[in-house]
Amino acid sequence: MNQRAASAAAGGRRGRAPLDAAAARRRQLQHVDIFRDLNEAQLREVERSMRETRVGAGRAVYQPDEIPEALFLLKTGSVQISRISPDGKRFVIANIEPGALFGEMALLGQSASETFAEALEDSTLGVLRRQDVERIIVRFPLVGVRIMQTLAERLSEAETQLEDLALKSLTARLAALILRLTSAANAQLSGLTHNDLAERVGTSRETATQALNELKAAGLIRIGRKRIDVVDRAGLRGVAETY
Repeated sequence: MNQRAASAAAGGRRGRAPLDAAAARRRQLQHVDIFRDLNEAQLREVERSMRETRVGAGRAVYQPDEIPEALFLLKTGSVQISRISPDGKRFVIANIEPGALFGEMALLGQSASETFAEALEDSTLGVLRRQDVERIIVRFPLVGVRIMQTLAERLSEAETQLEDLALKSLTARLAALILRLTSAANAQLSGLTHNDLAERVGTSRETATQALNELKAAGLIRIGRKRIDVVDRAGLRGVAETY
């Protein structure tokens, strides 16, 4: 290959790399529920508006009393949304997995007071500023419809959590949580400590451990190190539905 041809080939490779990266970001957006109705050109417009940022494990995406006027897309990693009660207790609202959005409440003018988002591992986020989200909704109204559907689902989940906290025993709340985090196809819950589970149901680690041991003694689950295996899903559901 002569020098001119080699230079052209090298230039072509350099030119393709950014295009390939942008195409990969658009493919990722295609799998985000609120953007699923957009075509390639429309996704390109969204992708150009979204900046990317990285957050290290244990670092905050936003903290109490901050109002992040942005919509966050978790691309890689894991983020936990929590709230701190007036007496200092921590309650986990949600665990965000790759492909999911968060921060939408601030876009509706809701304060993030006492709520914070923390990266559980090194994470990559896509960030859309409020004005960009508003412009995208005006341009592509179906995105607004999908955001409304997402908010309705989050509200339903919050109401379920509130009902559980107000009416169910701790053992029933833990049973319901384990059912939500597992399935018939994958009956193993791994990676969460007893303290993690306690924060999800609003109690202390010691009390959560006692309740888990009750479920274990009843033959409904097996407990290992950062692992819970569902042995009797129907029996666990029976406990979860008690008040």
